[in-house]
Amino acid sequence: MRPLRPNLAVFVVPTSKLAESLAFYRDGVGLELLEEWSDMGRGALLAASTGARVELVEQEGVVDTPEPRVALGLQVTGVDLVYGRLTAMGIPAKAPPRVRPWGMYGFGVLDPNGVPVNVYEPATDATGDRGSTGGASRR
Repeated sequence: MRPLRPNLAVFVVPTSKLAESLAFYRDGVGLELLEEWSDMGRGALLAASTGARVELVEQEGVVDTPEPRVALGLQVTGVDLVYGRLTAMGIPAKAPPRVRPWGMYGFGVLDPNGVPVNVYEPATDATGDRGSTGGASRR
């Protein structure tokens, strides 16, 4: 049996300086801007040629600290399978998987180092009768 692997890794970077962060990642680092949004919060999605992505999410009151602030988003096929495996390992999720207003079905968990990890898939790809909440998929 082939092991389940994520389809996409997205590094989520909270920022209170969206314009400066966008300039850094797009103009300075050279990532390709895929999308910007301002309908449900503000943010931007950028990509490297390898397929890795950085998602900038504007948040009020983000405090600059010497420690890195990073979260990881993992788009998978089979959110419930991943949730079950992590639960079986004794790793508690923040909440059970659910459809989010932006059209993704998933859950959040902390990795062993305390890094937030969001595991998700498009709600229309999720099994059962969850359906879509009408939100547009961003990833």
